Amino acid sequence: MQRTDSAVIGDVHGCSQELEELLEILLESRAPRRIRLVGDLLTRGPDPAGVVALIRRTREAGVDIHSTCGNHDLRLYNAMVRHRRGIGTERLSRVDRRTIERLGDEARRHDAFELLTETVDRIRSTAGPATVIHAGIDPVLGLEGTSDHELVHRKAGPGQRHWWKDYDGRDGLIVVGHKRVGSPVRVRRAGRPIAVDVDTGCVTGGRLTAYLVERDEFIEVESRQVRRNPSDLSRIVIEVPSRPDDEAAVAG
Repeated sequence: MQRTDSAVIGDVHGCSQELEELLEILLESRAPRRIRLVGDLLTRGPDPAGVVALIRRTREAGVDIHSTCGNHDLRLYNAMVRHRRGIGTERLSRVDRRTIERLGDEARRHDAFELLTETVDRIRSTAGPATVIHAGIDPVLGLEGTSDHELVHRKAGPGQRHWWKDYDGRDGLIVVGHKRVGSPVRVRRAGRPIAVDVDTGCVTGGRLTAYLVERDEFIEVESRQVRRNPSDLSRIVIEVPSRPDDEAAVAG
């Protein structure tokens, strides 16, 4: 068995079968001491209750597993707070309403709310030498200077540069999800990884990806969901040059 200390898993979005398959591979072949999820655990996908139950069972087996807060986690948490205060699901957004309905009975909704309650309080976490956040940082202000809102929500719009293209590595390795990519993005500086994106679009028919931090490797399982918005599935590696005025080279 080739062990690793830390594994970080991309956006799950209610895809319990894919998460179960990936966890089985990780625990049988790598046995990481800690597993971190980048957030967006439950919404959009077919089986949010299954995701909650799987995380609970994994913890009961003695595995250190938890998630950072994603933007969908925060929104669903707020929707569930409103619902628990008597607001009908018809007054919630379509995505949150469907997720709450898919959770099923009150006991399962309670378990999901408990998981979200701990998740929304965890804006960032550590995975060995890596910092895990959901979205990204302001590369000028750095990790400590970036607001919690940006850590959870930051995403490049059309025509805008991704934060990792301007990140100089001052805050060490940062692993994120949130921005869907065809295949994992790994940004290197002086030969070492400084940023990784593991949201490979499981809920839209791509893959669910885990990054093995100490080994600098990826493990992926294929999605069982219908593929939407197909994109280039070649792995992306960006080498950030030593001089900031040089242009970064991108290799597929």
